[in-house]
Amino acid sequence: MSASNPQAEGLFPLSYRIGNSQPGAPTLILNLLVYTPELSVRGTSSITPPVDLHSDVWGQYTYLTVMDPTSSKILITAQGNQGGPGSNSIITFKIHLVVGDDWQQGIANYQYYNGHSWVSVNNVPAHLQESVHSSSYSQPQASGRSNHPLPPISALYAAPIHGAIASGDLAQMKSLHQLATQQLEQLPLIRTALDAAKAEINKHERR
Repeated sequence: MSASNPQAEGLFPLSYRIGNSQPGAPTLILNLLVYTPELSVRGTSSITPPVDLHSDVWGQYTYLTVMDPTSSKILITAQGNQGGPGSNSIITFKIHLVVGDDWQQGIANYQYYNGHSWVSVNNVPAHLQESVHSSSYSQPQASGRSNHPLPPISALYAAPIHGAIASGDLAQMKSLHQLATQQLEQLPLIRTALDAAKAEINKHERR
């Protein structure tokens, strides 16, 4: 796709499943809302087992260009606690996640506090969950590099909205309100389309 495509910026949600298939190994679910004007992320994390740790998460992301200018990575750096950055809670979660510039998958190193000490989990795979393909593009970078495609778009979830409210961030609250309103306005059309799909499925199954 070329840089002449319509440009977009704003908010989009991501949900990563981070972990491997080894018995007893921890699984991290990282739900983030990416805010492109500030290159920031906000959301929640959940780690199980051997703990059951849930955190409010916030941080930043940046593009990492390697030898080939057309091949770059994205580094997401975030931390978490109970209540978000405006609370007095201690930090209980830290993560460095490197993904491709399509945001689909990558490798994570993270730490969590189990109540007694910090536990490190290194070099575990991360995979984007429940996505619907999108071809929109992000804003051009200051260095003049080619535009980076936005990730696949999934449904807006409630956690970032509550996080923005708790933080008192007016800009994010306004942006989230606008995005959520647009999705809600689409519900009648979605329901109509689902009814049509259901009728078509029934018709084919009767054959």
